[in-house]
Amino acid sequence: MENLSDETLIRSAGEGDSSALGELVTRYKDRVLTFMAWQFSLPPEEALDMTQEVFLAVWKSAASFRGESLFKTWLFSVARNTGLSYFRHYIAKKAESAGLLFGDEEFENIPDGAPGLLEELEAGERRALVRAAVASLPDKLKAALLLREWEGLSYEEMAEVLQVPVGTVRSRLHNAYARLTKNFRENV
Repeated sequence: MENLSDETLIRSAGEGDSSALGELVTRYKDRVLTFMAWQFSLPPEEALDMTQEVFLAVWKSAASFRGESLFKTWLFSVARNTGLSYFRHYIAKKAESAGLLFGDEEFENIPDGAPGLLEELEAGERRALVRAAVASLPDKLKAALLLREWEGLSYEEMAEVLQVPVGTVRSRLHNAYARLTKNFRENV
């Protein structure tokens, strides 16, 4: 299954092949988890729950995948819609009982090289600054930034996921970078 394309796997999943879905989960679970945590500012446990909900939605709607876009684009559309649905129904209840900030463990995979103790502390401070700066962005700008920088989607793919014109994607990215630059200049 490792050699099959994402599109072939989702079609097989649509025909009831759970091992095909399992392969897609293996390929994308970490990326979807990161997207959910960053985009919706979820703590790790809730981001994991939402990631499971995303793949459940993928399983339920696999037969409806038409192949008009890449699987990855379709997957992040499902993730975005799942997250928005979650917030519509549950955020008021959850916001009171659970903090909306996530823990440092989600950012341990940001490469810093092999620093010594001082460098590790500085790297931790940089991660905290990046985390705070990204978290402070409005959701629309944050989504554009994450899809571009973390997922490597093209402008066209981003436009499809976000359901906006390509020009809007470019504008949101420009504004996100400008706000991050301003934030870093003020805090460094």
